Amino acid sequence: MSIAQTIMPKAGDPVPDTAKDPVRLMIEIAKDNDISDEDKTALILYSNSRFKNRRLMAYISLLTLVASFVFIFVAAIIDGTGEQNTHILDKITGQQMIINWIGGFLTSIVAAYFGASSWRPRS
Repeated sequence: MSIAQTIMPKAGDPVPDTAKDPVRLMIEIAKDNDISDEDKTALILYSNSRFKNRRLMAYISLLTLVASFVFIFVAAIIDGTGEQNTHILDKITGQQMIINWIGGFLTSIVAAYFGASSWRPRS
């Protein structure tokens, strides 16, 4: 059996709850008579807030990328136009490898969140 056969659902298999539209899932929870009103409220609140931490992490990563770009841009302007040569860009260039790794890591967080959320309906 190949890896694709173990991961990919077969045609006709029921759709897992994680792949369903969150609004449709909340409607199913609200219609279920076996669940108490308190449990329904808790499940709906959980369903609404389940992506909050992922979204926050993605936006913080995006803001960090923008802030680092602005810092390097301002450093280039100060280095190029200032009366004193502060050598800010020389110091930044010395740490270029770690800056690239951090930038790549933050970019992967942003790309993974926005890529995964674009594939999920109404997430």
